[in-house]
Amino acid sequence: MAQIIWHDSAKEHLADIFTYYMDNVSQQVAYSFLHSILTGVESLANMPRKGARELLLANRKYEYRHLVIRRNYKIIYFIDNEECHIVAIWDTRQKPTTLIAKVTPSKQ
Repeated sequence: MAQIIWHDSAKEHLADIFTYYMDNVSQQVAYSFLHSILTGVESLANMPRKGARELLLANRKYEYRHLVIRRNYKIIYFIDNEECHIVAIWDTRQKPTTLIAKVTPSKQ
């Protein structure tokens, strides 16, 4: 079982998206989104390689992977030993270059 490590960047992305939904959509949608993300992340503990490789980040030190949640969001992560590092929550409706800019973990 892999240990899940949340990077500060991913926590900030999740908080920003949650706040957006709270302020602009509804509390119910915000909490439903949060539940979907947390459930997806929890599933990585048992099957960390279940996500596809993230080709936009192929030139990095680690092999980045993604897990698609709710069609428009990706949980971006990499595996290092027995740790699954969550580095970003990315809205796929953005330009691909925004993902490259967002993924700047301390370990690359």
